Amino acid sequence: MFSTRVFRVGVCAFLLCHLAACSFAPVYTRPPSPVPPAVAGDGAPRDGEAFVTGWRDFFHDPRLRQLIAASLEYNRDLKVAVFAVAEAGARYRVQRADRLPSLQATGSGDYKAGFEDPQNNTGLFEKPRATEAAPEQSGKNAYEVGATGSFELDFFGRIKSLSDAALENYLATAEAAKTVRLLLVAQVAQGYLDECLARERREIAKDTLKSRQSSYAFIERRVQSGQSSLLELEQARSLVESAAAAVAQSEREVAQAANALQLLTGTYADSQLPDPLPLTRQSLAALPQGVMSEILLVRPDIMEAEHKLKAANADIGAARAAFFPSITLVGNLGYQSDDLDNLFSYSKGFWSFLPKVTLPLFTAGRNTANLDAAEARKQSAVAGYEKTVQTAFREVADALQSRESYAGQYAAQTRFLASQSLVLELAQNRYINGAVSYLEILDAQRNVFQSRQDVLGTRRDQLLNEISLYRALGGGLSEHTDTARIDAQSPVIREEKL
Repeated sequence: MFSTRVFRVGVCAFLLCHLAACSFAPVYTRPPSPVPPAVAGDGAPRDGEAFVTGWRDFFHDPRLRQLIAASLEYNRDLKVAVFAVAEAGARYRVQRADRLPSLQATGSGDYKAGFEDPQNNTGLFEKPRATEAAPEQSGKNAYEVGATGSFELDFFGRIKSLSDAALENYLATAEAAKTVRLLLVAQVAQGYLDECLARERREIAKDTLKSRQSSYAFIERRVQSGQSSLLELEQARSLVESAAAAVAQSEREVAQAANALQLLTGTYADSQLPDPLPLTRQSLAALPQGVMSEILLVRPDIMEAEHKLKAANADIGAARAAFFPSITLVGNLGYQSDDLDNLFSYSKGFWSFLPKVTLPLFTAGRNTANLDAAEARKQSAVAGYEKTVQTAFREVADALQSRESYAGQYAAQTRFLASQSLVLELAQNRYINGAVSYLEILDAQRNVFQSRQDVLGTRRDQLLNEISLYRALGGGLSEHTDTARIDAQSPVIREEKL
C-alpha cells in the first residue's frame, strides 16, 4: 500500500511537469534589416563565400601566420573571453536546473534526556537540589532518514523563460568570444604591418643619413678648395642632423611596435620565425568586390546582439508570468523510529505530499515595474541590434569604397617618388657643374626622403584596408578555408570551437 501511493504521487508529479508548458514570452521575430540589400564596391555583389577564407589562406606571409597562431594560443584577452563563455555556460546550467525537481537526502539521530521525579512524575528537566532525593534519569532516542523533493510547476512559463534568457545570454557570450578572436587576428596583422613599416622606415633613415654624411664630406672638401661656401656646408650639416633625428625616432618606433606585437601574441619567448617580407611584397587573398547585406548577419557581433535581443524577449515572458500564481510540490518520504535496529521496517515508513500555492496579491507595483523594465530592455536591444547591423554595413562599405582610392594613391606616390629621385639626380649633377645652388639639392633630398616614407605608409594603409574588409566580412574565425561554410537557411559560420 505504501509503495503504491508513492508510485501514484510520482506519476501525478510527472504528468504535471509535462502539463506545465505555457509561456507568456512574445513570439520572437528578427527586426527588419535597417540597411540596403547589398554592399557593392566596383563590382556586382557575390554570394559571400569568399570572405570566410581561413586566415592561413588569407595571409601569405609565413612570419605573420606564426604570429597569429601564437596569439590565438597565448593572448590573455582571448583567454578571458573563453573563460567568460565557460562562466556563462555554468550560469545557464544553474538556471536550467530550476526546471527539474530537486531531491535531498536527510538523516538525523536525536537523544532526549530528562529527570523524572518518582513522587509526582513532573518530568521537569531540572537538576535535583542537594537536600532532595535524586530523581531517576530517563531518555528517548529518535532516528529518522528520508528524502525531500520539491518542484515548481511552471504552468505560466516563468522558469522556462528565465532558462531561455540564460541560454541566449550564454550564446551571446560565445559570440562575443568569437568577436575577440576575429579582432585579435586583425590586430596582430595590423601590429605586424606597423612593425614592418617602422623597420623599413628605419632603414630609409639610416640610408639617408649615410647619403647625407657623404654629401657633407663632399661639400667640406669643396669648401676647402674654395668651390663652396660655409653656408652650403651648414646647410649640408642641417640635413645630416635631420637624418640623425629621424634614425633615433625610427628606433623608438621599431621598439614600440615590437612591444605592442608581443603584447598581442601573449608570449615573449624567442622562436625561430621566418624573415619578414617587405611591405611591397606583402600579398593577401582576393576578397569580393561586393556582398549581399544578409551575409553580414553571420558576423559574431551581430549574432551576439541578436542573442541579447532574444534574451530580453524571454525576460518579458518571465515578467508577465510573475503576475500569476506559482505552484510548488513538496514531498517527503522516509523512515522514523526510536530503535535503530528497526529503522527500515515497513511499519516505520512515512510519506507526505504538500502542494503549495503562492498568489501575488499586493506587491506595491513591483511586478508591473519589472514588466515595464523588461519591455524597455527589449526595445533597447532592438536598437542595439539595428545599430550593430548598420555599423557592420558601414565598415564593409568604407573598405570597399577605399580600395580604388588607395590603389590610385599608391600608384601616384610611386610615380612621384620616381620623379623626385630623378630631380635629385639632376640637381646633384647641375650643382657639381655650378648651374644651381645647394638649395636645389636640399629641397630634392627632403622630397625624396618624405616620398619614400609616404610610399611605405600608403602601402601599409592599403594592406590594412584589405584586412579591415576581411574582418568586417567576418573573416578570421577559421584557420582553414574548408572549415568555414555558410548555411543559406541559417546564417551560421561552422567552425572549430574556441
